[in-house]
Amino acid sequence: MATATASPKPRTFFGLFWRRLRRHKMAMASLVVIVLLVLMALFAPWIAPYDPTAQPTGEDVGAYYFLPPSPEHPLGTDDLGRDVLSRIIYGSRISLLVGFAVALSSVIIGTLMGTLAGYYAGRPLRFYLGPLRREKEGFYPWSFALWRVFSWVLYYGVLYLAVSVAWTLAAEGIQAGSPWGYLGFGLVLALALWAAWFGLRGEIRLDLDVAISRLIDFMLTIPTLPLLLVLSALLRDPEVAVGRWVQGVFGDAASVFIIITILVFFGWLGTARLVRGSILSLREMDYATAAQALGATDFRIMFRHLVPNTMAPLIVQATLQVGQAILVEAALSFLGFGIQPPVATWGNMLTNAQEYIFIAPWLALPPGFMIFITVLAFNYLGDGLRDALDPRSRL
Repeated sequence: MATATASPKPRTFFGLFWRRLRRHKMAMASLVVIVLLVLMALFAPWIAPYDPTAQPTGEDVGAYYFLPPSPEHPLGTDDLGRDVLSRIIYGSRISLLVGFAVALSSVIIGTLMGTLAGYYAGRPLRFYLGPLRREKEGFYPWSFALWRVFSWVLYYGVLYLAVSVAWTLAAEGIQAGSPWGYLGFGLVLALALWAAWFGLRGEIRLDLDVAISRLIDFMLTIPTLPLLLVLSALLRDPEVAVGRWVQGVFGDAASVFIIITILVFFGWLGTARLVRGSILSLREMDYATAAQALGATDFRIMFRHLVPNTMAPLIVQATLQVGQAILVEAALSFLGFGIQPPVATWGNMLTNAQEYIFIAPWLALPPGFMIFITVLAFNYLGDGLRDALDPRSRL
């Protein structure tokens, strides 16, 4: 008599993913380390034995300087008598905040730019259409009526600013009695009239792939570290308008905001190139063609059908971006252009420790080890996620 056999339980995508990830021992160990680091950052006020910025007071304060590791201070004290372990614990908050914020922002911006570049590659976008211009077939961004009104405001707003600046320069030349002032006045008037007429009946077609790709190529040619140092010094300078605004809005957290902004400014480039390559191939798939034939909008095709199919490499890119952002933040803080004391970060702790490396080596080893183990954990987790999400992997 035949016995009924139970049908095998169907495996979901997440079930297969978790099963493959568990086989990657280093990735699982790294995941445990990252979870412990996040918990340490979240519960820092309850875990840290001392206030990270508290300095000893009293007559014999010098006795608390450069204390070696002991039961009271497991990692010793620094040159101001502050507990190194407490500063390490609180420093994890800043490092992880910078890493996650930079990775998330870079992935969002890079995904948007790469999707637009890949989807509209070889399809000139009708970026601007004058009020008196007749509509024809073409590729329009999302809601065309809304975009068309926005493009009018953008076009004439930029024209107004350009004419205002040129008019001011020409007026200064006329007041100085220079013949170039009159020539500039006539040139500005002629160009303004032509631009206003073109704005009524003209049309601007823009290849987003060319524009975004050339922007990425240009930014990749810029030496990153010197520009990071210049931008960091500029944004924290109180004599510069931007620096005053940042200091006034963010206060004590201004240095953290500055570092995140600077790293995001360059961090989205790799993600954009990765997404662009994926979208170029995905947009030719049958399901994308079918969605377009059924009348789906470009926005729906891009972000409902194409972008979800790029999530696997994006997740890996995000994990690697976290480690890279932590490393760059530590480097900038080490050079004195990052997050400033008394806020504790692993990078500025290394800066302070370099002067006392021979008399108090316990000041440099803990922050250096934390940077090393954190970046290594995120890199190994990224490798594990890449193998788990790759169907060709043998995990």
